[in-house]
Amino acid sequence: MRCVGPTLSEKEMQNLQDQYSFHPELEERAEFYNLISNPIRLKIIHLLREKEAVCVCDLKDIFGVTAAAISQHLAKLKAHRIAKSVKQGQTVFYSLTDHPFLSLIPEKVTLKN
Repeated sequence: MRCVGPTLSEKEMQNLQDQYSFHPELEERAEFYNLISNPIRLKIIHLLREKEAVCVCDLKDIFGVTAAAISQHLAKLKAHRIAKSVKQGQTVFYSLTDHPFLSLIPEKVTLKN
């Protein structure tokens, strides 16, 4: 298939270029989708919705990965203000924030037992 040339007028083309050149809301949403495209991070979000606060050692056992891997996932979620942490004694518990983008993830997910 070949393109036979621009089908939009120069004015339409310029308007669309201006409209889509910089769109912070779309950029931020794309970053969020990239963040949750990782299955472990998406699972962490669903788990934290269910349990409200969980420590790294429990998360590593639940998902069968190293504490270092879980910590990296949680660091990314914290960097995007999706998760937060609270230290109680020597244990750090992670929970979700009230970030508006979390509403883009369906609340219910059917998991097989």
